[in-house]
Amino acid sequence: MSDVKPSIRRTPTQAVLRIVSIIMLILGGLTLAGGIVAIVAGNAFGLASGDLWTSITFGVIILVAAGLLILTAVLGLAASNDSSNVGRYRFLCYLVGLAVLVAIVWGWGLGTFILFNPLVLATTIVYVLICSTLADKVKEEHDAGVRGETFLRSRHQRTLHLLSEVIVLKGALTGVVVAVVAVALISSGEGGRITLSGISMTLDQSLLPQLAATAVSAAVDLVAGGLGIWGSNRPEKIRPFLVLAVLALVIDVVQVAGSIVEHGGISGLAFDLILDLLFMGACTWMSVRILRQPPLPELVENSATVVPQ
Repeated sequence: MSDVKPSIRRTPTQAVLRIVSIIMLILGGLTLAGGIVAIVAGNAFGLASGDLWTSITFGVIILVAAGLLILTAVLGLAASNDSSNVGRYRFLCYLVGLAVLVAIVWGWGLGTFILFNPLVLATTIVYVLICSTLADKVKEEHDAGVRGETFLRSRHQRTLHLLSEVIVLKGALTGVVVAVVAVALISSGEGGRITLSGISMTLDQSLLPQLAATAVSAAVDLVAGGLGIWGSNRPEKIRPFLVLAVLALVIDVVQVAGSIVEHGGISGLAFDLILDLLFMGACTWMSVRILRQPPLPELVENSATVVPQ
């Protein structure tokens, strides 16, 4: 099979670091776009109101935050591909953690306890508890000589691996949203308001069932994506993911059919439902192709050469 290529060698910790870094890259890109919009809109508002520098300063702060997220993501991706690059990523995580600690102590000295400020709390959780922990683990594995496995993948396996990573990212991002809403509900209490992606909602107990259902959906995505990655690396283990993909595809088909009957045509179909149908159809197709493909040649780990069977 001429399309067979070896994968990048990663440990499970590096694989998690890769997912976290991609999420931070996405968030950094969105923040960067928001900062540019804030500067452009702020300049127009600032010129009209006579408060131009305040508007520019606010936009620049957003751009700096975006730059930090993107830099962290880039260094994290480099460390996920090669553990010898973890030093710079680890230094940045500890530097940000130290800056957060200084800010907390400084605020405490002024009589304000800012740890539970949403921005400070989120930064503490991401950089101190998640990023620094992953950096320490990757550094520990590198020093101990622990190396991940290398897998031979056909083009169908590589495609399914990418699609499975998208599923994991979707689950992780959904989990982040659930966590943000849950923390806001706890801290603000009944009647509080929160705005996500321009959508404002009132926090009350009626959100709990929907929040629980969304959390379950995020967990299912994480499990399904993990099975997809596992199966894309090991073709003989693809069946569990194939079962989930077929089940999800059947549910999507039933929902599409129900929507067509309800609205009397395809005009009432939701875009996200169509996208999910196509996505799960692609996952199912790739899984079937992987299941039917001939056995791959063996990989000699030391020389990374392919030996035909």
